[in-house]
Amino acid sequence: MQKIPNHTALKEWAAVISALRSGDQIVLVRKGGIADPEFGVEAERFYLFPTYLHQKEKQFRPEYVHHFTATDRPGGEPEEVTVDTWCEVAGVWRVTDLELLRKLGDRVIFTDETFEERYRFRPDQAVHVIAVKAFALPEGVKVRNLPLYAGCRSWISVEEEIDVTGSVPAISDALLAEKLDALERILGSVRIAAKQA
Repeated sequence: MQKIPNHTALKEWAAVISALRSGDQIVLVRKGGIADPEFGVEAERFYLFPTYLHQKEKQFRPEYVHHFTATDRPGGEPEEVTVDTWCEVAGVWRVTDLELLRKLGDRVIFTDETFEERYRFRPDQAVHVIAVKAFALPEGVKVRNLPLYAGCRSWISVEEEIDVTGSVPAISDALLAEKLDALERILGSVRIAAKQA
């Protein structure tokens, strides 16, 4: 059995996970949650733990809204979620300029308004753009949504054993390299080492 060290998972909107899993997106655009003193990349490899609170249809570009409609769960967070995706970090950029962030354009499923919301939330913190190589698990694993995972925090350690053996990359290495090159052309001036993130 191959597992992620410490069972580390990043809480992320289910629609974003869907986009990563399909290859429509290769980045996470993050600031810390209210419960995080600040945001940082805590692991090189991590599971993606789907959340549903706060994601709304209007936050996504029309061509990508199907990721929202496929993952909408009215009524808040469920008692159990399915973890079906994990990631390896491929690059990290710390962005403090909204116009630079907007240059990501349709490489991300968010609208410009959603970019602006993320940028203005906790203005003392930079936005982290984290490029990842996403992998689909051979089969989703049901994970109890325990009270200790609750709240606006980014990183958790899941109790369940999740085997990544047999996982399939969302996109080929060649396509990932092409997309990473495009990101570097846009954000290269603000790239940081993953260990600094």
